Amino acid sequence: MNKQLITKIIIGIILLITVVVAGSIWFKNIKKIPVQHYQAQDIKAKILGNYLGSDCKGNYVWGGAMNLAWNDLNDNILHKKLKLNTNDKIALGMVEKLNNSTFTKNDLDDKSYYIKSGYGQETVNFINKESKQKFPSKSFGDLKMNLEPTDIISYAYFLKEVEYKTVFEKKDISFNGQKVKGFYAQKKDQRNNVKIIKYESDDKFIVSLELKDESDQLILAKGYDMSSPQNVIDEINQDNSKGHLETIGGSDRFEAPNLHIDHHRDYVELIYKFLANKGFEKYFIAQMFENIKFNMDEKGARVENEAAIVVMPSAMLREPEKSKNLILDKPYWVVMQRANSQNPYFILGVNNTELMEK
Repeated sequence: MNKQLITKIIIGIILLITVVVAGSIWFKNIKKIPVQHYQAQDIKAKILGNYLGSDCKGNYVWGGAMNLAWNDLNDNILHKKLKLNTNDKIALGMVEKLNNSTFTKNDLDDKSYYIKSGYGQETVNFINKESKQKFPSKSFGDLKMNLEPTDIISYAYFLKEVEYKTVFEKKDISFNGQKVKGFYAQKKDQRNNVKIIKYESDDKFIVSLELKDESDQLILAKGYDMSSPQNVIDEINQDNSKGHLETIGGSDRFEAPNLHIDHHRDYVELIYKFLANKGFEKYFIAQMFENIKFNMDEKGARVENEAAIVVMPSAMLREPEKSKNLILDKPYWVVMQRANSQNPYFILGVNNTELMEK
């Protein structure tokens, strides 16, 4: 056997060993990705406007927790806005919106949110302990993951529970022609709960439901574009600063359906994408998810939202003389925000009866 052949065989063996070793390292890293105990769900992203909402049974939903977690990752860990090493236009578009979101923790009161980011399992343990201590009624379970010391997690949670000044009456109502459980204003004090921000017709209006805590607002808008909330948010911000708002009259009607959401979303468009930030080029987004729960009935509303990002290193006008029917029987928007803020912390676009009690 000549020397040239022997040399080729040796080089081949070395290359084979290199591939096997590299593959085993990659497989080891993949195995330790701290996935929660659920199957990843490819929820269709809604990236129109300034909000990265998603589809929930044919309805639009957005909560602010992911923006809070993302901002803390940028501010506390990366110290710059996150950049991705990818040519994926959808992923880059989502990062652009997350990096430039107008929603921040300043749009919530301190007692309603918890945010933490850091390295390793110790941070996960702190998150599980501290979030439960601050919010004993938190319904989301502990984060089930085992992080290495070099792994990064950024987490955010908020809880808002609001009550109407006066409880409404229960009633079966119609939405898109289907009978669902809901509530309505029957008495004068219940009608006083309903403040008219803008009324164009029975099919296009914006109302605010009076809350015991006036520092929050619950706004309902019917007749607006249901593909993106940006137009209705702009409309609300334009008309919501008028000061004194008119309540509905004795001949006016108000009805709304009960709503219930339990929504999980994985940001599949960003998972497994590598970072391009200096010093973090070997890190990739291993997990990015959010959970949203929302309930609304005759007594009030409750919204609960958590989000987590795990980044790991790798070897790689009105008509007053006409009675108004403010009946939410067709697609409409639910918007919750602080009274002194123009940035909502929760948005829901109700398109069908999937979120209603039947």
